[in-house]
Amino acid sequence: MRIHDECVPCLLARVRFEAMASDPDAAMEALLAAAREIGDSRPGDVSAEVATRVHRAAYEALGTDDPYAESKRLSNEVALGLLPRARELYSKSSSEDRLRTAALLSIVGNVLDFGIEGGLSDPMMLEQTFEHLVEEGLGRDDSDLLEELLVPGAKVAYLTDNCGEIVFDQILLQELRERGSQVTLVVKGDPILTDATRADVEELGLDPLVDQVVDTGPLAVGVDLGTVPAETRRAIEDADLVISKGMANFESLSDSSIRPIAYLLRTKCDPVASTLGEAKDINVLKLFY
Repeated sequence: MRIHDECVPCLLARVRFEAMASDPDAAMEALLAAAREIGDSRPGDVSAEVATRVHRAAYEALGTDDPYAESKRLSNEVALGLLPRARELYSKSSSEDRLRTAALLSIVGNVLDFGIEGGLSDPMMLEQTFEHLVEEGLGRDDSDLLEELLVPGAKVAYLTDNCGEIVFDQILLQELRERGSQVTLVVKGDPILTDATRADVEELGLDPLVDQVVDTGPLAVGVDLGTVPAETRRAIEDADLVISKGMANFESLSDSSIRPIAYLLRTKCDPVASTLGEAKDINVLKLFY
């Protein structure tokens, strides 16, 4: 996805949010560093690549490699408290609806995205919004098309997104496992924003649900195919299906040739919604061949 004018204030708002969370005294320095990176950008640049440069500069100015550490810990904690309810909803769904329900539950946690419009300002808010988000259902539902690709033995590259969200991912990972899929779980290599890393996979005990866990390598917003380790790139390019969670992964891969790819996300902003061809503020499962 190419950068939009709306991305500029969004990026700066997020930098200020992470500055307030880590070192308020360095907020101006971080914002100026971010603004310089934005100023060096061009209208046709990929939004995720600009965001990577912006947040790398902000982190350096703030003197931290993980300003969201506490928010991520709390996101996983809140999601774990809601997991029994999510499992109940999944277990009560009919066999025909199991995949759709698992996908929806994995998307609900995508609102755990802080410092941006459309995301939550505090992880605890998920407790109040969870049932409503589930009741909304899927505003775009390609689960029937997804099901056609999930034949036994299908190689699936599962690109994770936020902490908290990854707690609910395990329901969809379980569904994929029961269908006989060979799943490679892709997490972030370096901490970036609220995204999950290997440490989260280990703490949550997700390893048994997948065949292997790989990471994206150096700090990057979304998935930068130019910098990911060779093992990760092969897993993505050789997959029979890529499941991509969240907006940043969409922003970084929407112009790529990776196919088939299913985007599972909440459309929290107009640029992503319009590029995806869907309405804003809906739960989306959209497959591209």
